[in-house]
Amino acid sequence: MKLSLTASSLVLGLSVSVGANAVDLVPLEQFPEWFKTAMAREAEVKNTTELAIEALNVKHKVLGNAELVEQGDGYWYYSVGIGSDTPVECYVLTEFDGTASSLYSIVSHSVKGAEAINKKTLSSTFNYAMDIGLIGDTPYMLLDTMYSLGEGNEKVSGVLKGLSAQTDNSLQICVHNELGYRDTFLTVFKSFVGAFLASDTDAEFFEPIYQLSFNGLPVGYSREKYTTDQDGDIRIINESAMMLPVNANSVSRSDTVSTTWSRPDGSIINATEYSVENDVLASEFSLAIADDRWQVNGQMQGKPISATLEYNDWLISGFGSYQETANLLKSEQQASEVYMWSSDADPTSALKITLTKIADDPNANIQIDMGPIVMKVMADDLGVIQRGTLSQGPISMQMELLHVSGEPKWP
Repeated sequence: MKLSLTASSLVLGLSVSVGANAVDLVPLEQFPEWFKTAMAREAEVKNTTELAIEALNVKHKVLGNAELVEQGDGYWYYSVGIGSDTPVECYVLTEFDGTASSLYSIVSHSVKGAEAINKKTLSSTFNYAMDIGLIGDTPYMLLDTMYSLGEGNEKVSGVLKGLSAQTDNSLQICVHNELGYRDTFLTVFKSFVGAFLASDTDAEFFEPIYQLSFNGLPVGYSREKYTTDQDGDIRIINESAMMLPVNANSVSRSDTVSTTWSRPDGSIINATEYSVENDVLASEFSLAIADDRWQVNGQMQGKPISATLEYNDWLISGFGSYQETANLLKSEQQASEVYMWSSDADPTSALKITLTKIADDPNANIQIDMGPIVMKVMADDLGVIQRGTLSQGPISMQMELLHVSGEPKWP
């Protein structure tokens, strides 16, 4: 379990309402009737097209009239007709910054494309809707942007819908620049992503997916994949993505990927990690034993980092954290302490983690203190968190288990 809280950037005052497919940041009731009518439009897409990408071992039928428009080194661009005036546009990428960062980039690029098509200058943009969801066991992110072009009587407005999902070998992003068709767009996107899931090979013995929310707004997810190698060691891949509205028309985004090797007893062998924030590589680190000491190398904000940890003992992995939580819940102890390496707290030192049992609280049975971060969570007998709250000072974020397969036990 590796969950981090970037609370310093969450100075928000959001008013949200639940929409058909997502959480709307701007209530539909504020708009004129013609806009409400247009936003309520849907279509039933019955026709299918075979989507084939030999390089990714993809050959599967998808909803809509999908046509390959352009392809290059590591990308494919499709136009998918759904029976409305404007087709859905879908991108397949094998090199990308992340689910959140790349979605934002494609949405921004598409809004600029609307400028060129309409021959009008962009005058304003607003965050219209956000959401996190699942396609099978694959999380997706949604970002809808309202925009206006031109000024005065010449002004035109639209809503650009965007969705992204990362499958085993690639990232899929689709956008649709037309009012309404929200359910239709989501259905077509799920079908498109399903073509890539059909060729996925699930080797994980344990995989939990968590949703992170702030003030009722889904802002991100964390996905953990646990596999074993021929020596019995455990590889843990953690992917996390977040999009945080910082005001009415801008979004802060971050993507982090870490790979940790763990022994079956829950101790770390080594780890690597990188983070992309607002389209820039923010940090990258490696953790390994060198000369019998923990050594960290990498960079943060472009500045090189090389350090030997003062702590020179057992570091717990994500796999070990499940074991530790489960063992505490089964024991007569009230608390336990372990040490973890967390680049979010301080990449050059080990972080002491304190787990404490909570009694008589229907929403939590364990409190986890991680430096300035406090987590109050409800964990099951296997140590898997079902729901909880992460707090740092006055800022709090909710987490919820969206999906889990397998168990955190060495197979």
